[in-house]
Amino acid sequence: MLSLVIGNCISAAASVFLAISSCARNQKTIYLFQLLETATFCVSSVFFASWAGLSTLLVSLVRNVLVVKNRFRKWHVYLFSALVVLLGLYVNNRGALGLLPITATVEITFANYYAKSVALIKASVLLNTVLWAVYSCLIWDFAAGISEILISVLGAASLIQYMRQSRG
Repeated sequence: MLSLVIGNCISAAASVFLAISSCARNQKTIYLFQLLETATFCVSSVFFASWAGLSTLLVSLVRNVLVVKNRFRKWHVYLFSALVVLLGLYVNNRGALGLLPITATVEITFANYYAKSVALIKASVLLNTVLWAVYSCLIWDFAAGISEILISVLGAASLIQYMRQSRG
């Protein structure tokens, strides 16, 4: 029980970084706050014994560093996606539920390379937060789950607002 409380407290802190990334208006800021969010969620995953989540987050941490430093290349997309799938499946202790962080991480990895517009990046972050929200709630990470639901709504509103402003 104590580990659930600690995990939820750490997840709440990570969720603040995720919220900031969903509302950011430029690519570098989005990815910088995703880097901070990922590092913090790595720590919380230990408290939830979420090994598939942790393995995908650790790979994501390296990926996000490369993205922030503008060194993320096409071959990284496939390498990190393969690593996420292989490691995630190997350590998955949650059955079908453990596939959600793997799917979310592969999705965002492809978006990190191929999504060049702020609108596509925001849409990718939105899809990613929805997948993680479902996963978080089902592993009792309510701090992350609730905040990811709120962030998904915020992200959808931010995407709509961005698209309206972009049209002029």
